[in-house]
Amino acid sequence: MDKEVIFLVVIALFALGFCVVNIVSYLANKSHSKETQGTIISLKTLNPSTEKMRNSKWAIVTYNVAGKNYTSKKQIQVSMSADIGSHVQVRYDTNQPEKLYCFSTKRIAISALIVIGCLLIIGFKIVC
Repeated sequence: MDKEVIFLVVIALFALGFCVVNIVSYLANKSHSKETQGTIISLKTLNPSTEKMRNSKWAIVTYNVAGKNYTSKKQIQVSMSADIGSHVQVRYDTNQPEKLYCFSTKRIAISALIVIGCLLIIGFKIVC
C-alpha cells in the first residue's frame, strides 16, 4: 500500500469514529432534547480574529425555555460570520435546560460524506 492510501484510510477511520460518536449521541439524547433560539452574548476566536483559515468562533449564548432565561455555561462553536447579538439554534436537555448538546445532523452527514469520499478514492487508487 502506498502512503496516500494509508493516509486516506487514517482520515476515513477518524471521520468514521467522529460520525459514530455523533450518531450515538444523537440517538441517546434525541428523545429528551429540544431546540430553541439563542442569542450570542460573548464571542472568542481560537486564533487571532484576522486569521480566517484554521480558525473557529466560540460563543456564550442566552436562551429562553418555558419563560425562564438561561446562559450557557460552556461555549458552543458558531459560524465565523456570527457576531454578538446574532441568533443561533441551540439544543438543550428538557430535564436540565441549562445543559446544551453539541450533536447535529449536519456533522453526521458531513463526516459520513468524508468517509464515503475517502473510500471511493481508496477504491479507485487500488483498482488503477
